[in-house]
Amino acid sequence: MATLLYLVHGAAVQQQQQLSYSVLSALKHGVDGVDLVLICDAANRRPDLPLRHVVISPEQIAQWTDGGRRPARAQLHALDLALRETGGPVCWVSTDSAFTAAPARLLERITPETPLFYDRDGWLTSRPEWSPIIDACKDTALSEQIHPSTEVFDKGILGFSPSDLDFINQSLSPSFWPRIPNSVDNFEQIYLCALLAQNAQELRFSHDLVQRYQGYMRHVYQGRLEAMFPPGGAVNTALAAQLPAITEPPKPLHLRLKAKAYALRRGLGNGTEFGYLAYLCAFAAPTPEGRNVWANIALDMMERSARAPQKLVKDLSMLAPEALPDAELSPQTEERWRRYWMNAGL
Repeated sequence: MATLLYLVHGAAVQQQQQLSYSVLSALKHGVDGVDLVLICDAANRRPDLPLRHVVISPEQIAQWTDGGRRPARAQLHALDLALRETGGPVCWVSTDSAFTAAPARLLERITPETPLFYDRDGWLTSRPEWSPIIDACKDTALSEQIHPSTEVFDKGILGFSPSDLDFINQSLSPSFWPRIPNSVDNFEQIYLCALLAQNAQELRFSHDLVQRYQGYMRHVYQGRLEAMFPPGGAVNTALAAQLPAITEPPKPLHLRLKAKAYALRRGLGNGTEFGYLAYLCAFAAPTPEGRNVWANIALDMMERSARAPQKLVKDLSMLAPEALPDAELSPQTEERWRRYWMNAGL
């Protein structure tokens, strides 16, 4: 039987909420012929969900993650364990994923030497945070595989058949690792992408069958999940058929017009204009959940804005440092804004 695999460990309140929605979305579309497995520590067991549990010890997690220094490695170790135990195809699914089709369709795409990813994710040279990987592999035995034009894939969905275990083992082998700075915790996944790009018969993708929370929509999802799945509450799986789709909250026309006019007067770029619109939507939202969602989206935009912080603090006066105590945000959202202003020197 093919296996759909989740991994949750440590302090994982948000991951557990995401897991609830992901599993319900799978049930909504049908899980015939699919074994749903959760690898977790004892604290993260979910008896309320139809999952087969594989419980691992804190010592095992520490070994998988190099004492917490390389948390992304746990994904590959979990896949390795599941492939060896099941002897069939296994698809690791990030908890921040919602199925838009039956999981069996996802697993059908996994065949020997044909692994499955979520989507393409650019090239190593496309992101500044990956430049240390390029530098570390230069003039080493890995330079033919890892270089600026190495393609990278989104590993939120990662599926293998047992015949592909050697690729995972190679990526996890210390003998292959160059000197990578501690700031880089996903070298193994990058190396795995390079190995598969060169050696797999075919690479397949799953973005047409699964939706991941990406970009500012992750705040929309998380806001809705916090309302749908309070921490510690049991999930009623009988309601899976009625699971609502999570969509972007409405942006009232009068606020869009106001943001457009403000942007034209102030010369704001598109991203900053959208951030200002999110700011307006936050204080027009009818619920605390909506206010926090839009306030987080606004901050995402401002973190990438080229506009001077001294001007932004005037643009967003109700989220200025001195106004935050009265903004009625969640403690997490307020703290995020406070750190932003402090880092900007305000």
